[in-house]
Parts: sequence; structure tokens; C-alpha cells
Amino acid sequence: MNRKTVWFLSIFLVAVVTYFFVGGLEKEMSRIEIAPDEEIFRPILSGDLSDDPAKWQFDDAHAFFVEYRLERDRVRGQEVEMLNEMINNPQVGAEARNEAEKQLLNLVDLMEKELIIENMLKAQGYNDALLFARKGVATVMIHAEQLSEGDFIRITEMVSAISGVSREQVQIIQHK
Repeated sequence: MNRKTVWFLSIFLVAVVTYFFVGGLEKEMSRIEIAPDEEIFRPILSGDLSDDPAKWQFDDAHAFFVEYRLERDRVRGQEVEMLNEMINNPQVGAEARNEAEKQLLNLVDLMEKELIIENMLKAQGYNDALLFARKGVATVMIHAEQLSEGDFIRITEMVSAISGVSREQVQIIQHK
């Protein structure tokens, strides 16, 4: 056999093995039933839940962070949808399309920074955190009982390094 035939058979064999491996995983995953544990949400949410998150009633301080993220995600989804419509609309001029693409990239960059900063703060042991970044200022709301001067310095340094905002423009708010 020549080299091309050997390569072809090798690739074909790898494809067949992969197909059966993935198919086996798919069958195994289809047998797993994922049911939400409603007990997890009972301490946070009370009363009947409507389809409108603005009407939900929250019991504790942590719920503020949950509610804010839901609202932020809803608004961001609308922004992304609007920008994508502009980008994909043939009636929009090249300059407007380029501006929409630039805004979309900036929005995605901001979303990534928010996610990184908020999760890094939670990983450092804070109960929760939110980042509000606008026009060269980064405000961080920390859900914590007590923040020391060292906490403020650490948070400021980390937020400044990730967001690109100067340390002087990082504001920290403690939310109990």
C-alpha cells in the first residue's frame, strides 16, 4: 500500500472510533435526567414567581446580586441583538456597520472583564461581587460583612490590572 492509502485508512479509522465514542457518550448522557432542586432557590426567592423578574420578591442581601445580574443580562441581550441587526442589515452604511461592530466588540470585552473580576473576587472568598464599568471608572460592589484596608487595596489592584482602569478610578462599595 502506498502512503496516501495508509493515511486515508488511518484518518478513516480515527473518524469511526470517534463516531462510536461520541455516540456512546450521547446515549449515556440521554439516560441522565437533570431535575432542578427547588430547595436551592427557596431561601432566596419567596412567593409566587411571575414571568417578570422585576416582580420577584427577594428575602436576603445576596438576592440583590442575583436580581442585578438577571437584569444586566436582559439588557445586554437587547444591546447585542440590536448591534447584530445593524451589522447584518444591508441597508446600513459601511461607517455605521463598522461603528456597530466596534461597539459589539467593546461590549463583549466589558462582559468578559465583568465575569473575570466578579468570579475572581468570589474565588478569593467574598460572598459575591458586581462590577459596574463606565467611561474610565470601575465601581465594584462587594457582598461582605467587613472589608479591611488590605481588602480595599487588593481589590483595587486586581480590578485595575484586569479592567485597564487606573487605580484612582476604581471605587469599592461594601454591601452587607
